[in-house]
Amino acid sequence: MNDSSLNLPANASSAVPASLPKLDPVAAFFAFGSAVRWPIIKLLADGREMTITEAAAVAGCTRENMGKQMLVLLNAGVVDCRPGEDRRESRYYIPAARRPAPDVIDYGFCKIDLKQA
Repeated sequence: MNDSSLNLPANASSAVPASLPKLDPVAAFFAFGSAVRWPIIKLLADGREMTITEAAAVAGCTRENMGKQMLVLLNAGVVDCRPGEDRRESRYYIPAARRPAPDVIDYGFCKIDLKQA
């Protein structure tokens, strides 16, 4: 990720609906800044949902490691989770309200244009 892929909003108001929680920018930027987590964020940006097992296969790591990585993303508010019948079936996703346009994620304090990332 480079500095040009993060665009601060032009004004103080955000297009993100008030129903979504406000995020801690420090926690979110920490979550973005991982060679394991960043590719998963980019994949989820198109609206797909992934289990930990699916994400681990994409990232080439163990389910245990991916579980820890997804927990970082979830705790930072970067992704959300739809619980399954058990933890293995839980599906992680980026809410549609945070995806205002194709290849754009809006976290309120920043917009990420994935075409530049």
